[in-house]
Amino acid sequence: MLRGGTRPITLIPIYIGYEHVMEVGTYAKELRGATKEKESLPQMLRGLSKLRNLGQGYVNFGEPMPLMTYLNQHVPDWRESIDPIEAVRPAWLTPTVNNIAADLMVRINNAGAANAMNLCCTALLASRQRSLTREQLTEQLNCYLDLMRNVPYSTDSTVPSASASELIDHALQMNKLKSRKTLSATSSFCRASKRC
Repeated sequence: MLRGGTRPITLIPIYIGYEHVMEVGTYAKELRGATKEKESLPQMLRGLSKLRNLGQGYVNFGEPMPLMTYLNQHVPDWRESIDPIEAVRPAWLTPTVNNIAADLMVRINNAGAANAMNLCCTALLASRQRSLTREQLTEQLNCYLDLMRNVPYSTDSTVPSASASELIDHALQMNKLKSRKTLSATSSFCRASKRC
């Protein structure tokens, strides 16, 4: 591709996310050492029924990376090291590809989308008992939203425009959090479940 290539190539980092990760249970098993299961057509068809309640999807584009500009900055003599006849891999290629991959991952993370589920789960999982009153959860989400809106993580990331209360209502409607009324007050408790 680099040999004799004159077309400009730009790598576009794309963040793709949704509010509920269907494979979270499988992923946790794999992290504990279980072998990855092969996916089959019947398994995929069964998975279609679960697609109903994954929440909203997000597609954000990060800062593009013009490949030639990157190479010129990081490997100034890259053109001279390409053999025009033989396909010999230059010594700089593997480390440069690894650096490009790492840079693209950072750019994808910079384009992340905050949403009702990841904000609620962050607050609940950070609490001592993995539960908060609705008022406490609202206060925590307001803190997160104020921080993200006033000191953004990056210019490519997105923050919900909804209020903390609307985000909590949305998360509860997805049936991914457990909620119960307390005996002494009218406030409800939200507990983090394994589905977060």
